[in-house]
Amino acid sequence: MTLITAILLVVYKKLNELKGYKIAKLKFAQELEVLIIKDIVEKCGGDPNKVNTILNPE
Repeated sequence: MTLITAILLVVYKKLNELKGYKIAKLKFAQELEVLIIKDIVEKCGGDPNKVNTILNPE
């Protein structure tokens, strides 16, 4: 599992052209968390498009 996670992190870092692994790890974790929350909201019958407005009130 650790090896799979490390490979995913390297791929994420290269695709997003990030320099450091700490930044890539944080952004990867944040994006994954949002996707999981959207899936949960959708399974419960809610609107997953509203998750972005709740998590990022700009």
